[in-house]
Amino acid sequence: MIGVAAKPGRLADFTAGRAQGPEGQVQMSFFDNARQSRFVKHEEKQENISRFAGFFLDRLSVQEHATLEQRTVTLIARSPASPVARSLFAALGDCRALNVRFMLAFSKLDPTEQLAGWMDICPGNPEKAISAELRFIPNPGLEDAHEQMVLGQALSWHGDSMRRDPETRDAFETFETFNTEAARRTSRAFKRIWRLGKPVAAVPVIGRAPTAELLPRDVLSQPAPGIPGGPPGTTASTRH
Repeated sequence: MIGVAAKPGRLADFTAGRAQGPEGQVQMSFFDNARQSRFVKHEEKQENISRFAGFFLDRLSVQEHATLEQRTVTLIARSPASPVARSLFAALGDCRALNVRFMLAFSKLDPTEQLAGWMDICPGNPEKAISAELRFIPNPGLEDAHEQMVLGQALSWHGDSMRRDPETRDAFETFETFNTEAARRTSRAFKRIWRLGKPVAAVPVIGRAPTAELLPRDVLSQPAPGIPGGPPGTTASTRH
């Protein structure tokens, strides 16, 4: 097992097949081959997603010769400050050890402090480099789409609409465990939205906050695009 297994509140709780909350309260378990949908308080979101990501890393750590697809994490989130993005960022050390690849798309780039943290570990900084691609989705039509994440080929998650702030709003969230079909559906939605995105330029200096000039000029000057090949105004959606 990798080092994350010893961290309290995450993988260590899974060794008994369930997660223990305060005073022994049973929280989410991800050993079941099932869909779990529940109403989650905003202050609990990051902890639940951290457990889910930890479960993925624990499984990945015992796989020999994992393929690129098995090591890939895709994410569409409202911003780098979303609890799901914070959860992944907190696990970067373990992800680097397992050669995890990230493909992250954000509909908003603020706050710049959190974005700078992700850009700091992109290939532009060889000392902290990890395989990560960041894209900005400048499409107002995606505000009603839901946050989503796929971990490998069988684990996926859906959050709330990107119109609402996940840091302050309670919402229903869905965790799909060992469901390859659900992961494929979510991946197809991700690819459609990923094509709409524009790469965020890497920050070459550690600690430098990204600003508008770091974005490609066409992101700042052109109207939001539709789906390539679709009628004008067509947008992609992650609604489920």
